[in-house]
Parts: sequence; C-alpha cells; structure tokens
Amino acid sequence: MRVLYYYSLDAYSRIVRIVLSEKMVDFSVQHELPWKLSEKFKLCSSYEVLPTFVDNNGICISGVSAIIEYLEETIPDPVILGYTVKQKAEARQIAYWFISEFSKEVLDPILQEKVLKRFATKTSSEPNPGAIRNAMYNIPRFLDRIIYVLERRSWLVGRNLSIADISVASFISVLEYLGILKWSNYSEALLTWYLKIKSRKSFRPLLTDIISMIPPSRNYAKLDY
Repeated sequence: MRVLYYYSLDAYSRIVRIVLSEKMVDFSVQHELPWKLSEKFKLCSSYEVLPTFVDNNGICISGVSAIIEYLEETIPDPVILGYTVKQKAEARQIAYWFISEFSKEVLDPILQEKVLKRFATKTSSEPNPGAIRNAMYNIPRFLDRIIYVLERRSWLVGRNLSIADISVASFISVLEYLGILKWSNYSEALLTWYLKIKSRKSFRPLLTDIISMIPPSRNYAKLDY
C-alpha cells in the first residue's frame, strides 16, 4: 500500500494528504515528528523531509511540490493543477506563494513559538508573544488577497477545486487548530469558501487529528459556525 509520512501540524503534509484523497488514492498515513523522525522514515527518505510519499512501485518522493507534480502526472483524474495553461500558472502561483511566503512569514514563526519551543528541545521554553504577534500581523496581507479573489469567484482558480484552494485551506486549518485565526476579522466570503472545503470528504480526516498536549480550538472540528 502507498504510504504518506506525515506531521499533522505541517501544512505541506496536509496539502498532500488532501490531494491523495481527492484523487481517491488508497494510502496509509505514517505519523512522524519533524524533530524526532523514525528510523523507518530515515531509511525511506534520504532527504529526511516531510511530507514524503512512497508509491506502490517503491518510488519515494519528498517535498510537497515534488509530490504534487508526481501525483498529477501519474494520477491525472481529477485534475488538481488546473485545466488550461492560464489556470495551471495561476494555481501554482497561489499555492507556492503560501508554501513559500506564508509559511516563512506566518506559520513557521507561530509553530516555532507555540510548538517547537515546547517539544522539540530538551529544555522547553515559554513562547515569545512578540514573535507571535508579528507573525499574526502578516496574516491579513495574504488573506485579503485571497478574499479579493473569492468575492468574485467560487474557487480560487477556474470552476473547480485546485491546488490553490487546497494549499490555502491547509495553512488556514493549522492556524485554526492552534486558535490563531479570528474569523470575525475577515470577509464572510473567506469563511464560506473554507467551510465548503472543510466539509469535503478529503478534508474530514484532518479534523480527527489531535496532537498530544496541544488540544485544538473549539471550532476546529465544526463544519458550520
């Protein structure tokens, strides 16, 4: 069986898990801690990067972008990267904007303060509120652009769910798990779109992931609020 090596608070891992489910791939999830990778995983991935996907043919691919491109080539239906050249470019642009910039400016600093300082070091330390505030300050710069698009379209690219929607929703879901996102600060269009994705069969398994000693926010598993 295909295997996805995965960490629940890693948005990249979430992206791949949703794409696999959207493409109706039969796979198992192997949970990993980025700071304490299993020996089984290390034997599989020489890059030691999450997520890592192992196909039935033994091919092992590490990294969200490489896995998505591989899945689109090997399992083309349903299309995730867009149908036209324009859609493909736009979908990749939005997805990689979040994968690179949102991750660096928002999610990575928050995870560093709220998770890694607590669990990834031998001596845990208190989070730095200033670092968290700075990261949260950057959120509107990204989401306001997404809202602008969603107030004019049902999906971020074209008429169907794409890697753009999956990527943005995956990052939002981690923020929601940690109780970072305040929906009252944003347009109803964003919440309507997010709940539409959150209600999909491919997304629901994420709502059952509970990280030890880090309980989810009260709205995390809700499909309407």
